[in-house]
Parts: sequence; C-alpha cells; structure tokens
Amino acid sequence: MGGEVKPKMEEQKKSESGESGIDRVAFRLFGNFFMRRRARYAALREALLKARLYLPVEKWLSRALLYSIFAAAGAVAAYVAFKSILAMILGESLSLSLLDILSMLGIITISFIGTYFGYCYYPRVIAWERRGRIDQTLPYAISYISAMASIGVIPYMIFKKLSEAEETYGEVSREVRHMIRDVDLLGLDFMTALKKLIALTPSTNMRAFLQGAITTALSGGEMGDYFINSAREYMDERRAKYESFIETLALFAEFYVIGIVVAPLLLVVVLTIMCFLGNASLDALAAIVYLAIPLGSFGFIILIELVKSE
Repeated sequence: MGGEVKPKMEEQKKSESGESGIDRVAFRLFGNFFMRRRARYAALREALLKARLYLPVEKWLSRALLYSIFAAAGAVAAYVAFKSILAMILGESLSLSLLDILSMLGIITISFIGTYFGYCYYPRVIAWERRGRIDQTLPYAISYISAMASIGVIPYMIFKKLSEAEETYGEVSREVRHMIRDVDLLGLDFMTALKKLIALTPSTNMRAFLQGAITTALSGGEMGDYFINSAREYMDERRAKYESFIETLALFAEFYVIGIVVAPLLLVVVLTIMCFLGNASLDALAAIVYLAIPLGSFGFIILIELVKSE
C-alpha cells in the first residue's frame, strides 16, 4: 500500500503546487527577502497547508510579487495601447498628458496591490471551498466509519478504507489520505497522525469529530462506540438542517408567488387596460415586464443560493 500511496501523493503535490520556471525565477529574485521575514507569515503558511497547496510560504510570496509586477506592467501596456488606438482613430499623434501619467500611476498601484493581496488571499479561498466540500460529505463518511466500527474493524483500518473511497466521500477521503500517508510513509503512529490532521484540516466539524475520537481513546473509552454515537448525532443534525431548509424554501416560495407572480400580473393587467384607455404609457408596463420581474427572479435565485450555502 505504501508504494501505491507515494506516487499518488507526489503527483498530487506537483499538481497542487504548480511550480514552474517562472516560480524559480521569482524565488531567485525575492526569495531571500521573504525568507528573512518568514515568521511574519505564519497565518499564510497555515492557509497554504489547509488548502493543500504544497509550496513554501516564501516561494508563494515570491510568485505573488513577480505576478503583481507582471500585472502592473500589463495594465500600463494595455492603457498605452488603448491610447494609441484612440489616437489612430482620431488621426492624432500619441501624446501623454499629466492626467495620463497620473492615471497610469493609479493603474499601476491598483493592479499591483490587487494582484498581490488577491494572490495572498487565494489559499484562504481554497481552504474555505475545501471546508464546504468536507462538511457536505462528512455525515455520510461518519456513517461509513460507524458501520465499519460496529463490525469490529480497528480505527486505523477504518480510516484507511475511507481514504480509498474517494469516489463516494470526495474531499473527506482526500483529507484522510494525508493521515494514512503520515503513518505508512513517514512512520508516525496513528494518534500522532490523527493530531496532525486535526491541526491542518480546514473543517471545524471534522476537527471536532477527530478531537472527540482522540479524547475518547485517551480517556480509556472505545473509539467504535464513539463513532456509532457520533454518526447518529451528525445524521440527526443533518436531518434537522434539511427540514429547516425546506421550511425556508416554502416561505420563499410564498413570497415569490405573491411578489413576483401575482402582484406584477395584476399590475400588467391594470396597466394594459389603462394603456388602451389612454391614461398610461407603455414605459411602466415595459419596466415591469423587462426589469422588475427578471430582476426579482434573479434576486430570489441569489437569495436561495446564499441560504443553501449556509
């Protein structure tokens, strides 16, 4: 198994880090600067680990700085190209005024700062996305764990089997696979690898579940009983969450029918009659049909997506 895990993990590291020739150039240029200040970026380093982006923080920041310079240069080049095309259309020679220079300075500043801080924040976005995917399948993964525990399978083998079920449990299996790698390849004991996974997983729910398993084991309890009870609690919580979501959807449906279907329909009928009588214009009718109804429907879609993500 160790021989199978190692190629998978090495391939995953290469794909997730994506280190290229440009990254090596960036590290040669700015690596020493960030290495001397490595302690300041502990939060970013933690975000990289939680996002499973296998790149040292000084290399990540070097890449961010170089790409920020490229972005600023590209923005200025685009501005000059735009001014050149505009001058050609107007039949004038290209000339840059003081306003153009100030505009370019503003573009350089915005492009540079936006790219740099956006690149620094990117690992947190990836970790947040991973947390959502883990939380989505975690209750079902815990049910799988409890089923294995009920027939007497030892905890390490349970997590090992879970790490191999990626098609079913998705991000949870990929997360557990790192713990199995630590045991099989790095020689860590099961409890130490479990604590390491707790420290690096972006999901608070998974962290709480694994911490409970460690606490149960250290206090002399049976992990199998803990897994079975946790599966029951998580599924009850999941069921209650879906029931609440369905009730919220029913409330939204009532508001949608009244606010987006019935009320605009009545207004359309009334305004149509008034238009035939010559007491109203078609502008109000067009605003309801082409603006109010589509924008209202789009707003409800966004609202439902926000509630669903929560």
